[in-house]
Amino acid sequence: MKPAGDKSRTLILWIAVQAFITLLAGINLISPWTRTPLPFGEFVRWREMFSMLLITPGSVAVVSLVMWTLERGRKDAGGPLALLVMGGCLLGVSMGCHEPMNVLNGAGGPRLAPSLHFWDEIFSHAVFFAAYAAISVALIWSQVRNPLPLPMSKGVALAFILCGIIGGVGIYCTELPAGDITVDLVVIAAVIAVAECLRKGRSFSLLPVNVSMEGAYVLALVALILKRL
Repeated sequence: MKPAGDKSRTLILWIAVQAFITLLAGINLISPWTRTPLPFGEFVRWREMFSMLLITPGSVAVVSLVMWTLERGRKDAGGPLALLVMGGCLLGVSMGCHEPMNVLNGAGGPRLAPSLHFWDEIFSHAVFFAAYAAISVALIWSQVRNPLPLPMSKGVALAFILCGIIGGVGIYCTELPAGDITVDLVVIAAVIAVAECLRKGRSFSLLPVNVSMEGAYVLALVALILKRL
């Protein structure tokens, strides 16, 4: 078992990497440059390439390392691990479907419009929400099962809070190009509620993953609600 200080440092590293990946995902969606087509066709853009080849697999790899840091040495890690794997698979399915369909939406004519709408706006979104919830709950469940033995210092806590702020900005940016985000807000709020149920009043000072993840979700939720108002 790693000492508490070593585990905190490892978690800071991976949580910080994940926060910046989330920020890059947001920048990828709002940047005009990433809308530039590749030479393979007008509907093949850098945005989808970055999303499917770099951001999605990179994010899944990093959250897996967070899980490894938390559950390492435990023989009863099957539940959180299975939930994380399921979420990662669903995330790959949703992004692999949504990104190509998103750029094609409106380009297939009246005959294909209903099918493209289904794959882009209904199927891929539903699968993504399931993936987001599964991965979030898996990580928070794992953290609650494996709290730090000693409270974080103020400096360490601040580092996790900053990661949460960066991640929250990234989530906010990913929602800016979207239209109606009512369902998105409900899902984010539901995940926060589940996280609090899992935490059961335990101190945030022992749960650094909760600090970053819940902080990012609350920040994004409040900012998006204020934007709608």
